Amino acid sequence: MMTSARTSNILILNQHGENRGDEAAMRAMLARLEEAAGSADFTILYQFRDREIQLDFPQKVQMLPIIMPVGEAASLTVFALLKRVGIEASGLLKGQAKDIVAAYRRADLVLSAPGGPYFGDIYAGHELVHWFFIWLASLYRKPLGLYAPSAGPFQKRMLNLVRRRLYKTFDVLCSREEISADYIRGLLGPQAQVHVTADSALQVRLQPMVREEFFLGDRAPLGKRFIVGVSAIDYAYPGVADPEAHRRRYEEAMVALVTHVARARRSHFLLVPQLHGRFHSDVPFLQELGRRFPDAVSWEIVDDALSSDDQRRIFGMADMFIASRYHPGIFASSAGVPGVCIYYEHKALGFMRQLGLEDLAFDIRNLDAQELIRAADRVMHDGDALRAHIEKRLPGLVATARRTTDLMRTLLPKLQEGTRVPLTDDGRAA
Repeated sequence: MMTSARTSNILILNQHGENRGDEAAMRAMLARLEEAAGSADFTILYQFRDREIQLDFPQKVQMLPIIMPVGEAASLTVFALLKRVGIEASGLLKGQAKDIVAAYRRADLVLSAPGGPYFGDIYAGHELVHWFFIWLASLYRKPLGLYAPSAGPFQKRMLNLVRRRLYKTFDVLCSREEISADYIRGLLGPQAQVHVTADSALQVRLQPMVREEFFLGDRAPLGKRFIVGVSAIDYAYPGVADPEAHRRRYEEAMVALVTHVARARRSHFLLVPQLHGRFHSDVPFLQELGRRFPDAVSWEIVDDALSSDDQRRIFGMADMFIASRYHPGIFASSAGVPGVCIYYEHKALGFMRQLGLEDLAFDIRNLDAQELIRAADRVMHDGDALRAHIEKRLPGLVATARRTTDLMRTLLPKLQEGTRVPLTDDGRAA
């Protein structure tokens, strides 16, 4: 007689909010962890500013916000400090803080989510908040894994004291690309064991949307148009002497690129917002950018209420992508769609290197519109060959991404065997 699998309690920290890319990484993470564990209950600590946003997952998931009233945050901080010296002052805890500590207590495994680089100078302004929740896991001596985010760079010496100490509390360290792994090794020393895997979202492949299911803004069918999935970013250019000049150069390059593709092919451009909600949204910038396109360019902004799964299926039906945000390049590439990557952080360059197409990746701080146009011409001219190249790479990337889950699975207590419904070898849902 087959016994049912013991249910594992898995606590996930540092989940970014209002971002369809981080949502996609989390969806794939939950699907693969549930398969690996046999049965699991998940608790996710998240930081959505828009508390009205609710994400639906097929797994059993409790969502706990880390943005809380000052009094509750203070009670959690004092509780953790007392816990550090051996005092369990549970009576101090209030509201959300009490629920968060309960999640730590029942957890069989604690994982830091596949986003980032939230550990590193790029987001140093709120990095200590992320480290606090890692520290709390170490206080409860829970198995702890870094679930393949990006990381670094690490140039801030005072923060590096915290980083070195707390990175060493992880039982398993994974990064999603080699550049981040090198940053971690540089921080901790060459003896540090950092497993280079791949972005969590690659663990699962989704079927592209059928074109007949998608219509233009005037409800006309897409027909035989050349479909381009576009993500754009209103980047702040931190550390750059003249951010406004860089912003203008980027916008002019994007308009020139779209205009060129529209003239070369009978195209339709789907502008897909990654950030969504009342506080963080790509929609206003996409509207501003679209208004700069020539009148002859056919374009529309995709509904920002669509889930990350929907966005993946939309990029999957495209002929080409233009991605200034990180995950849209993964959404398209995971369906075999080639395109042009404009990166603002090393994570996207790292992915394009994994794909073997870094010559189609361009630094947002040093853009040349003509280089982008030449890259687009290559994608349009050699599309079939590039698709074949990507499809050849994908099985290896799927397997590499899944290795993150395999490594985290080793941290779970011994589980009874239960019945599982696996995904197919290429990552598609069975």
